[in-house]
Amino acid sequence: MTLTEHIVLTGVAAAALSPFLPATELALFSVGGVLIDVDHYFLFVGRTHRLSIPGMFRWFADLLPVEKEIPYVGLCLFHTVDFFLLLAFLAFFYPVLFSLLAGALYHFVIDLFCLRRKGVLYIRPFFLLEHLIRRRAKGYPWYR
Repeated sequence: MTLTEHIVLTGVAAAALSPFLPATELALFSVGGVLIDVDHYFLFVGRTHRLSIPGMFRWFADLLPVEKEIPYVGLCLFHTVDFFLLLAFLAFFYPVLFSLLAGALYHFVIDLFCLRRKGVLYIRPFFLLEHLIRRRAKGYPWYR
């Protein structure tokens, strides 16, 4: 999904939650719902060795027509179960982080629906260990 789509969907969810959450928790939910995609920038830099944010958006836009040809795009660390478990562990000690976790999980579920609709549900790993195994497969890393 695009950044704009995530901002809009997170904004709609935040508006629906606004009667139930204080402003701080609502802001953390929104941050979790959008900034989780920072890991896409890390993937872009790792692949292209460029630091251009507009270049990152172009690079990912170029992937859209050929996504089904890509067996495995690489690690998006903040989209792994490992990250969510770490965030949940931290939220146990800092309860305000539950809102951040909820926003990140909301984002992740939206991504899953989008990837499933495109037929590329397994284009990125769900676990860090899965990445360590899949990166050894023939054809990895895939460059564009």
